[in-house]
Amino acid sequence: MTSATTSPDRLQQPGLSWGIKRSFIDYIHGLPDASVSAVDGAVVDPAPAFRFAPDRADYDVETGTGVLRFRGDVRLSGHQGMMFVRLLDPWIALTGGRGILSISTGEDAGKERTAVAVLHAGAPIAAADGSLTWSNIEVAITDEGSALFDGQYAAGQPMDPLFVRLPGRDSRGA
Repeated sequence: MTSATTSPDRLQQPGLSWGIKRSFIDYIHGLPDASVSAVDGAVVDPAPAFRFAPDRADYDVETGTGVLRFRGDVRLSGHQGMMFVRLLDPWIALTGGRGILSISTGEDAGKERTAVAVLHAGAPIAAADGSLTWSNIEVAITDEGSALFDGQYAAGQPMDPLFVRLPGRDSRGA
């Protein structure tokens, strides 16, 4: 697992924050024709990381089960377009602290999804305002996630951790 500290910036803003994999981001930034964009609810955060805006959450705190939906479109490319990675509208499906991170394929208004990683999230920390926070969620790439990165990372390989903060109203399924 790539070592990361819990950045207060990553947890203050609502949404899903993910650095993907530090070595990959460093590689992208080293390319002469690197292109990195974040739109439609996604932004580039310091660290570097990408933050996706909360969309909708259907999560039951008692059972630790539900789906956390985020919106945004992150695109990374280089090598005259030969390398292209797109992370569109990520969702986290959780059951008892374990989960799947999926992204939309862009087809059929988000109904087609690709399971990018398996997660070990544990239980969230609930604040008095009803917000929920997960920090340092462990991420391991899936076979489909490996294909997204053109096989550069083998299935099961750890990626950078995820950070999630849901505002109180979103944590109740608004």
